[in-house]
Amino acid sequence: MLSVAHGGGVHHAHRGDSHPSQRYGNGGEEASQRRDNLPHHPRGRRAHRSGPLEWTAAVVFTVLAVVVLVAAVAVLVVVLLLQPRAPYLAIRSARLDDLVYDQQGALEAALSLGVAAENGNARSGATFSDFELRLVFHRVVIAILRADPFDVPPKGSLPLGYVVRSSGIPLDSSGMAAMEAALADGVVPFTVSGQASTRWKVGGLVPFKYWTRLRCDLRFFWPNGTAVDLSCSSKPKSKSS
Repeated sequence: MLSVAHGGGVHHAHRGDSHPSQRYGNGGEEASQRRDNLPHHPRGRRAHRSGPLEWTAAVVFTVLAVVVLVAAVAVLVVVLLLQPRAPYLAIRSARLDDLVYDQQGALEAALSLGVAAENGNARSGATFSDFELRLVFHRVVIAILRADPFDVPPKGSLPLGYVVRSSGIPLDSSGMAAMEAALADGVVPFTVSGQASTRWKVGGLVPFKYWTRLRCDLRFFWPNGTAVDLSCSSKPKSKSS
């Protein structure tokens, strides 16, 4: 303002305007250089946004891993302390009531089987399902035994009685030879095999599911039909036995 009020002020103003672009141009270059020297943060901002997400995911996965580990250890401790007993199947009685075999290789048989579902757990009942047993002579299925789902109370047993009657079962040449040898020996063998799905709670808290499978040989004196050394069970054997 003072330079404009004096006469020479105009001249000074005119001379001051002789290089306006140079003066402002230098300032623009300096400002541009300063801007260029400033750090650029587009990637830094993106990393800043993704950083918390990555840390959150890592924490979540760590917590889940710890929870799974603790649950596994808890189940192991319960199993070791309570020593749960898996439910199982057993054949408690067996008798060959009738047997007819002709020279054409046709077999007729009648058997009585006493099957028991056993639950040795003191604190939990057990449920049996998908129960099926097959009675076989020399690879020929004589009968299939089934049962609807049923429950067995703690420290309990449920008897299942079966009367098997099969007639007109054709035997092949090897089966005929096996039957003739058995009749000559006075001991007729059959095989029983099958399984059942069992469910119970370990310690009354931890649910557990287990397939119990049974396979054993039944041998009968003939013609009186009594079983020979009957021992047939799906009970798991201990390592020491």
